[in-house]
Order: sequence, then structure tokens, then C-alpha cells
Amino acid sequence: MPFKKIKNKRGDTVELQTGAALKSRMKDIAKNDKRLSVMGDTLAREDSSLLFRAYLEDEGVTLKDAVRALGINNLGVETVRSLYENDNTKPLFNTIIEDGIRMGFQKAGRADQLIAKTIPIDQMTYGYYTMEDPDKEELDFKLVGQAAPIPVAVIKLDDKHTVRVYKRGSGVEITDEAKSMNIDLLQLHLQLRGQRMGRTDEYLAVERLLNGYYKDGTDAAPTLGVKTANDFKLTDMWYAGQYMQDKYGFTPKLAVMNLTTAEKWSSQKEDSGNLIFLNELKNGQIPELVNSKPFVSDQMPDNRIMLVDTDFALAEYEYKGLSVENDRNVKTQVEGSYASKSTDYIPFSKNARMIVNLDQAR
Repeated sequence: MPFKKIKNKRGDTVELQTGAALKSRMKDIAKNDKRLSVMGDTLAREDSSLLFRAYLEDEGVTLKDAVRALGINNLGVETVRSLYENDNTKPLFNTIIEDGIRMGFQKAGRADQLIAKTIPIDQMTYGYYTMEDPDKEELDFKLVGQAAPIPVAVIKLDDKHTVRVYKRGSGVEITDEAKSMNIDLLQLHLQLRGQRMGRTDEYLAVERLLNGYYKDGTDAAPTLGVKTANDFKLTDMWYAGQYMQDKYGFTPKLAVMNLTTAEKWSSQKEDSGNLIFLNELKNGQIPELVNSKPFVSDQMPDNRIMLVDTDFALAEYEYKGLSVENDRNVKTQVEGSYASKSTDYIPFSKNARMIVNLDQAR
């Protein structure tokens, strides 16, 4: 059964599909997408929000358009049951689920603040491409004599390392009794679920920056001590920022630390005994460090501050972005909606972040 005819963003009249016709269109869209073609049949069978959004985009309509096409004027007061148990609109329901999870995911998760770029990949195992010795002196931007070769930095495939992304997910299962709740209440629950997912996604990004992706230390971050071990001064951070810029050519945009270390930093005092950040704290402002606001994360160990140039430090390799699929739990025999993403975070330039050890002298 099709939706009623509506106008899309281009002013054309379209007739949105449901049921088998919709799944057929979703499969066709997947076939034309290099990344989705391999899993298109599965995503269509599971009523994927990823494919449904692609379908709406192809038709030139928004999610709100689709809701209105169902004859729903106030989605919030609709019960979960009215959409959840209607197989013809299951992809629409999963997209509503995704919206709620994504809202909480983006509010609580700050991984996007650490990423230089998201790299789309069409398979879960991907090559690791590096620039061969980019810091060699002979590769500097310098005078080239007549007929002399221009210095060239070679980008090559590192055949000793590969990038592999894994599927990470979390879901919601709704009991029969709970299907009586309205969509607005469900959205709050979903935002709460997404909040936790966003935080754990952020944890992974920080962990990759801190420890690197490869166990052999290929992408390990450089380290630096302070002037006097266990006697942290704000001038140590000034020195570290200048050192990182002078030594490696990267400018720190973020300073990542745990709450205990952040307290040490924020309690720095002037010679007069006043807090250095007293005026900022009085005005309700967050004090700044090395021209950046502190990024507080409990993934960081005590006495460690990580300076990050977010333009080059970390890349996200994405096989499948955040989406919601419908499935049946074989253990509980309960049907649910499950959010997942197949991505991982890989340091791009190892020297674009530096770890300052507050308990070691430089």
C-alpha cells in the first residue's frame, strides 16, 4: 500500500511506498551504493533506518514529509504500538528510533571534537596508507636548483599494517505493555540510551589518541616531561605547546586530561597567592589552557595531559554510520530495534598529539 501523494523539496509530486514495494526500492538504492551493496539485502530485511533515509533523500522528501504522508499531524502523541506493529511502516519507526538515539548520542558524545576527518570505506578491512618519512630534512620546502629534482614525500601502502573496523551496537526492546506509551516518552528513553552510547564512543576515540591503534607502537604519541617532576606549573603547559609546535610543527587545539589533573591545572596560583583563573571563575567562564578549553575525560590517567592538534591527530574510518535495524532476539524471542555503527578511530599523524607527563622531569 503506497503513501498518499505529496510534494517534495523540488516541487515534484511523489508517492512514497510502504511494505514490499518500499523494501524493493531500498534494495535498489543499496545496489547503487558501493558501500551498501554488500549488505543491502540484509539492511532492507531488517528495515534499516540507513536505507530508509537514503530512500527519502532519493525522493527529495524529509522525515517530517513521510510522517505527514501517513496522515499523522502530531507524532508525539501517537503510541509506539501504532507504528511498531505496522510492518508497512517499520522502516519509518526505526528512523524515529534512530533520531532519538542520535540526539542523545550527539549531546553526550564528544568524539566529533577529536576527529580530523571521517574516511568512508567500502569494506571492513582497509589499507593503512602512510607518508614515508615526512619529517626528513631533505623533504623541506626549499630552493631547487635548475634541472634539480624537487623533493618528494611518498605516500604508500604500509603492507605490515591494516585498518579493521568492528561493529559496535546497542538496542532497545519494548515489552507489549510498554507499547502503549506515546512516541514523545519513547524519545526521552532513546535519548538516555543514546547518551551512554555517545559517551562510550568518545571513550574509544580518547583511548586511540592516548595509546594508538597498533600494538607495536607504530602510531604511539611522543611524550614530554615537566621542568620539575610532580611540581606542575602553568608555564610547563606553555612550554609543551611551544615545544610541540617547534619540534613537530603541530599546534595543540585541545588539552585532554582527567578531572583530578584538571583540578591541579585550574588551581594554579600567581605569586600573589591568587588563583590565575580567579576572574574567569568569578564570571562563570571556563578557564583556557594553551588557547583551548580543557577536554576532561576519565580515560586519561592521573598526571597525564594530552595536547591534540585536532586537524591532523585522528581519523574515523567508517564502513557503516550510525543506523537502526529491526531484529528478533533469539534468546528472549522479543523483537527490538538495534542501533549500530561499524567504525574505528586511527591516529592519522602520530606527532599531532603529545602526552605531557607531570610526574617526570624533561
